[in-house]
Amino acid sequence: MHPRSAPSRWRGGPVFCLSYGNVDAIVGTGPRADGTMDGQIQQAEAAPARRSAQATDWLGVLQRTRPALLRGMTDQAMAAMLSEARIQQFRKPLTLLRQGEPAEWGYLILRGRIEVSYIDINGNRVLAHLAQPGEVLGEVEQFSGRTCAANCTTLRDTTVMLFDAGLILRYLPADLLMRNFAGIFHDRLTRDNRQHSVAMFYDAEDRIRIHLLSMTTPDTPEVALSQADLAGFAGCSRQTVNKTLSQLRADGVVEMGRGAIRILDRDRLQAARPGGEQILLDEAATGPHMPKV
Repeated sequence: MHPRSAPSRWRGGPVFCLSYGNVDAIVGTGPRADGTMDGQIQQAEAAPARRSAQATDWLGVLQRTRPALLRGMTDQAMAAMLSEARIQQFRKPLTLLRQGEPAEWGYLILRGRIEVSYIDINGNRVLAHLAQPGEVLGEVEQFSGRTCAANCTTLRDTTVMLFDAGLILRYLPADLLMRNFAGIFHDRLTRDNRQHSVAMFYDAEDRIRIHLLSMTTPDTPEVALSQADLAGFAGCSRQTVNKTLSQLRADGVVEMGRGAIRILDRDRLQAARPGGEQILLDEAATGPHMPKV
C-alpha cells in the first residue's frame, strides 16, 4: 500500500513521536538497478564523504550545538568518544531508520536535517518532525531494545554520528544520562502539546507560518523544504501552501529558491495577521538546538 498524503485536518491533531530508530545506511534491504543495496552508499560517494568527515572539526560542532543527550559530558570525553564513533555523510536523501524495525544504531545529527515521518495502518503518512543538528534519533530504542516508532530520512548533505548504548555509557555517567533523557522527553512532550494546539486551533495560513518559524532561527533563516513537505507538516493542501508563500513573497517576508525557503522578515512572519491567532513560539519550538554549523 502506498502512503497517502495527510488530510487538511487530522482528527485529534497530528502524530508526534518520542523516539525513532533503525539502520538502512549500514544494512541494505534489496538490490537497486545499479547493483548496490538499498541504503548503501556507492563507493564513488563514500570516499569523498569520509575525507570530508575527517577534515571537519566535529568536536567544535558538538561544543557549539551542545546536544541534549551529551549534556554534562566533558570536552575531553567528547573528543575520546568521537575517536571511537563512526561519522557518516549522506549527500542525497536516504532512509536511515525504519518504523517497526529494530534500532541497530542511534544517530546524532552533526550537520543537515532528518525528516521524521509516521505511517498508520491504512498507509496514511504524517510528517512529524524535522530534526536539526544536535538532535538524536533512535536513542530510546538503543537503551530499551524496542523497535522503531517512526521512519527517519536524511535531507541533502546530512552528516551524523552513529552510536550505541555502550559508547554513550563509556563517556557519560548513568545519572547524567538519566537526567538528559528526562530533558529530551520534556522537550518532546512540550513540542507534542504545542503542535496539537496548532493543528486544532490555527488556520492553515497560520500553521504554515508557525512551521516556517519553528524550522528556522535568526541565525539559520533558510530551510531546505519543498512545498509538498511544508503542506504535510501544516496539514493542508499544496495549493494552500503555494498561495500563502506567494503572498508572503510579494510582501517581502520570504524568498523561495529551488527546494528551499528563506525568511527575510521574521518579525512580520510572526506578527498576527488580521483575523488570525497570535503566533507565539515557546523556547523548545524556537530551536536552541538549531545553531549554524
